[in-house]
Amino acid sequence: MTQRDALLRAVLGPVLCPADPAKLSVLNPYWGDLGARFAWNNASYPPGGAESFGAVGSEDVRALVDELPADAAVGPNQVLTWLARGVPSDAVDLLWLVAVGRAGAQEADVLAGMGVEAAALAERAAAGRAPDWPADTADDEQFLSRLVDVLEAGRAGAGQAQETFGGRPGERKLAVLRLREALGRVTAAAPRGGSSALRRVVRLPVHRAGTRFIGDVLAYFRQREAQGVAAPIAERVAAALEKGARLRTSTDPWLVVVAHSMGGNIVYDLLSHLRPELECDALVTVGSQVGLIAELGLFPAIPPPQDPVRDRAPVPEGVRRWINVFDPNDALSFVISPIFARGEDFQYSTGRGMWGAHSAYFGLPSFYRRLAERLTAALATEHHG
Repeated sequence: MTQRDALLRAVLGPVLCPADPAKLSVLNPYWGDLGARFAWNNASYPPGGAESFGAVGSEDVRALVDELPADAAVGPNQVLTWLARGVPSDAVDLLWLVAVGRAGAQEADVLAGMGVEAAALAERAAAGRAPDWPADTADDEQFLSRLVDVLEAGRAGAGQAQETFGGRPGERKLAVLRLREALGRVTAAAPRGGSSALRRVVRLPVHRAGTRFIGDVLAYFRQREAQGVAAPIAERVAAALEKGARLRTSTDPWLVVVAHSMGGNIVYDLLSHLRPELECDALVTVGSQVGLIAELGLFPAIPPPQDPVRDRAPVPEGVRRWINVFDPNDALSFVISPIFARGEDFQYSTGRGMWGAHSAYFGLPSFYRRLAERLTAALATEHHG
């Protein structure tokens, strides 16, 4: 504060007080003690050393691209090939992250199916169990062609129709074209400054993520305070939970709720306060702020702790297992385990920056692979426990 005041006087003093710049008054009205209070002393801030959401790999795809040699030995058309030789899943994630950004609904469905299979192949490659993994190709064009060939051959070998990948032959062809377009964007970005250009290709503008999030928060809590359980947002989410419960069958018995960002707060508010009779077998909050909102005292079901070190907030009775995923780079993601009586925090790197990370989880095939692993373990525990 002292340095800031000195700079204000030095820079603005001659403009605002030209006769005697030293007379410029600088006031610093502190209002923090009247603002937000954190009941658990900021315990929802993600700590270092949290258990990884999945297999150990690159901490940051973009950090890997930062390390790309600048010499001609690794040219702009060898970005994916270079990544694949290090951590195979990074090459898959980067390619699909760029591809899905411009895909239509049908293409996105087919790309998702291909992406999950590609992520599985990458994991086998990392474990040394994929001799046909295309990391030994000369450039990224060959890498993509080989990757598609290997995936199709794998499905045919498993007795599945070769025209699948989640769609008809024409849809699959369009999805492959979208991957080739994504490859072109990566190639075009690399010569313009390596990873900095690549970041511009795949990130969303800061203001879009920020303003949408703030608007969602204000809209929900304004509705909740005025209308309670009849609030439009609450009603729509509750209706989906009710429908999910009705759709349970003996072959599809689990109700898993995956809630991103503000969605996690809404689901928790419903299950703990507005509609406590609702339930789910697993709640997965991703890039969410449930821990933070709890600290701020905005959930009626959570009393303020008498002892933040010892006391824990209640988990709704209808939530049997709770998985919370956060990216350390995601400024809008928080942890839950220091706040709530039960629930597991898992760290996952999207490879994006502070704001890009918040919207990137669901564009990465490896995320779904790791989610499947964690849910398998959680629901197995539920079944036996």
